[in-house]
Amino acid sequence: MKKLSSLVILVSFLSASLVFISCSKNETSDNKNTKKQDNQTQNTQQTNNTSTSAASFEVKNIGSADKKQEMVDFTWSENGKDVKLSDFKGKVIVLNFWATWCGPCKRELPSLSQLSTDLKNKNFKMIGVSVDDDQATVDNFLRSNNLSYTILHEPNKLVAKYMEVAGVADNVIPQTFIIDKNGKIVESLIGSRSKEDFMTIINKYL
Repeated sequence: MKKLSSLVILVSFLSASLVFISCSKNETSDNKNTKKQDNQTQNTQQTNNTSTSAASFEVKNIGSADKKQEMVDFTWSENGKDVKLSDFKGKVIVLNFWATWCGPCKRELPSLSQLSTDLKNKNFKMIGVSVDDDQATVDNFLRSNNLSYTILHEPNKLVAKYMEVAGVADNVIPQTFIIDKNGKIVESLIGSRSKEDFMTIINKYL
């Protein structure tokens, strides 16, 4: 009986930890509203970045999820030009799915932004994809929170495709996929991470 009690406590602790570092993608709008935080208190340490994302770009032309662990290609328009994810093949790509209503997502944004700045002279590309329902919400957030990397918007299909090819079952965010220089998904990370954790993983593939 004592062993069973200890097991219950351990499971409860792990469940609570997962809630702390991630948010369910299936939350209702009411739950999202209760999780919103004051944007003005977030990411002030990023304001010195030389390159910032002041608005998000809409994802279009999502490719098929044909092969396991193979990156799913997609397109967006940036500065009047179409850009594809595959344009960055030869670089290590960090693809981070997040939302403005997700506390753990927002807590790791400063780390991602600093990583993007620190690795700007390496073969590296950081891309954030907001899964917010409304793109205007994302753009309002970005006006108050400077990020040093490209922010895209796609609420449902893209993250589902990446979960499929990576074999991820947990429909939570943040979810981060690390793609190596050959276009293979080599890491699938669920929940928020520190800058040091990200760097340790990324350095294996640079």
